[in-house]
Amino acid sequence: MSFKSDVKNKIIGYYNRQLDAHESNIVRKALADEDFSIEKNPKPKKTEKIAIVVGSIMQFSGGHTSMLRLGTGLCELGKDITYISFNNQDEDNMQEIAKANLAGVKGKFLKYENADKSGYDIIIATSWQSVYYVRNFSGYKAYFVQDFEPYFFKLNERYLLAKKTYELGLHIISLGKWNLEQIKRNCNVPENEKLDYIDFPYEPKEYSAGERDYSSYSGKKKISFAVYSKEDGKRIPNLLQVMLEKASKVFNEKGYEIEVNFFGFNKSTKLSFGNNLGKLNKEEMKSLYEKSDFGIVASMTNISLVPYEMLAMGLPIVEFKDGSFPFFFPENTAMLVDYNYNSLVEEVIKSVENPNHIAGMMENSHNYLKTLSWKNSCKQFKDIIENI
Repeated sequence: MSFKSDVKNKIIGYYNRQLDAHESNIVRKALADEDFSIEKNPKPKKTEKIAIVVGSIMQFSGGHTSMLRLGTGLCELGKDITYISFNNQDEDNMQEIAKANLAGVKGKFLKYENADKSGYDIIIATSWQSVYYVRNFSGYKAYFVQDFEPYFFKLNERYLLAKKTYELGLHIISLGKWNLEQIKRNCNVPENEKLDYIDFPYEPKEYSAGERDYSSYSGKKKISFAVYSKEDGKRIPNLLQVMLEKASKVFNEKGYEIEVNFFGFNKSTKLSFGNNLGKLNKEEMKSLYEKSDFGIVASMTNISLVPYEMLAMGLPIVEFKDGSFPFFFPENTAMLVDYNYNSLVEEVIKSVENPNHIAGMMENSHNYLKTLSWKNSCKQFKDIIENI
């Protein structure tokens, strides 16, 4: 074995040992007080004091922002909301990051170690890990499900423990119907377990369509794409890069030039194709949408806010037939493609050659978006917990 190969193997071995230790730590902490019994979850006497349990609030996290929007909306509807970090994140740090994610955030922030485990009427889990901490509280236990998290992992302990959280008798309230379909298909749901959902909303105050002239797409030979992806496998980052690189060659052969701008990755991530703009704040995303001709999002698990925001800004989007987009939006609201890069080329060129097709899709999408808002979805959540 060469010196170079020996060093490489040592680095790989060290990485795997560290990863194993990380996995072990997550599992052991989550299961410290766990016996996997099914929650009886008797009806709460009141629904006023609500704890929302999260790991650590992270900046630029769409999931955490949605959780904060829910808590803030419930506050505005008269509920007493406390966000509790099971990682014991510093409370001032929690609040600072929460305000960066959502300027008007409402509610209190608390470390798990400082929380009164019997002081809340309802305790809401927000991730598979948080379920195992919520189980240590004495109030009514709900589970705000934003995605089917077993899909995030290989078939390992975390996959199995994530799947198990849907089988423990907590009251599941899903963001949209798609998660409920995955839970029913893949899990053994107890008879006493309640399964509800609220509409997947977006915030119309933050993203609204400007004046976009779709007739200007006619004859366009240089086409720019805003592509949302992340290192996370559910965002098919490598598949997207390969697909777009191959598509670019076909576009060139047909007389088109494309510009591909990825956002959502860490800025340090090296891409095989396209420009990496890194993680963007709201104003930066809005600016990118305004400058781009098309958006591309791979909603392979539960849909994210990004396609809603792109459409609200008037940006036509490309989504995947095999993903969850068709589960949430009506027909003819996006260009749906498969993994064959030629389908992407065909759909985009068809739209460029027929701008009325784009205008029709955008009209359909905006008519649907008018039915959605976080205010409505928070009211749905409130009605669910008050009618347990």
